Amino acid sequence: MELKDIMNSPMLWVMSSFMIINLFLMALMFLRLCFKNAEKLGIPKEECITGLRSAVFTAIGPAFAPVIVLIALMAVLGGPTAWMRMNDIGAARTELAMSAIATGMAGSSLEAGKLTMLGFIFALWGMALNNSGWIIIGGYGAPSLNKAVDYLKNNFNDAWVKLFMAAAALGLFSTLLGNAIIKKGVVNQKNLFAAVVSFIAMLIIGRFFKGNKKIQEFSLGLAMLVGMFVTAAVM
Repeated sequence: MELKDIMNSPMLWVMSSFMIINLFLMALMFLRLCFKNAEKLGIPKEECITGLRSAVFTAIGPAFAPVIVLIALMAVLGGPTAWMRMNDIGAARTELAMSAIATGMAGSSLEAGKLTMLGFIFALWGMALNNSGWIIIGGYGAPSLNKAVDYLKNNFNDAWVKLFMAAAALGLFSTLLGNAIIKKGVVNQKNLFAAVVSFIAMLIIGRFFKGNKKIQEFSLGLAMLVGMFVTAAVM
């Protein structure tokens, strides 16, 4: 069999589906646990559904970038692998970079007609091992973070702890935004324009639709979509 036939073989589709099924079951399990614990905390089910609906809509904007990477991966590594990797990763753009590095170590390349069987195997292992660090740190680090939060609540003023958490979230998103706008000391004009447009859209939605609960649920997602489409149309 040729490499292209192997990359899109029925058996590879079957093997890749195990990861998708596992992720789907994990999502259902987490959703069930969230609703169960919300009930224990006295959070109304309606509020949980509202948050879930808002999160689903907000995820539409960030999902466009992985779709583009999915198309690129399908062209070089086949449909099954691309389908699996795009549902398993935390950052889509790292997959192309890692697969390129891994194939290079095997003396191969992702360029059309240059990928070898050994290069394909290296790419599969490279992308899998690239994610192992996140899994290990997340699995072992989560309990420690929970203990740290409990320590702060027991030893410091609760109001200051809330401000500290809010500042941490603000710093995180500011870092992500800053890295997207400024790269190697050069300002990315398109990303800056998209950020400004999204900011203005968020202010308008917050100001003129303050009493509309439905619109407020989707405010973040709407602002992201407005920034993305306006930037694509103007620049």
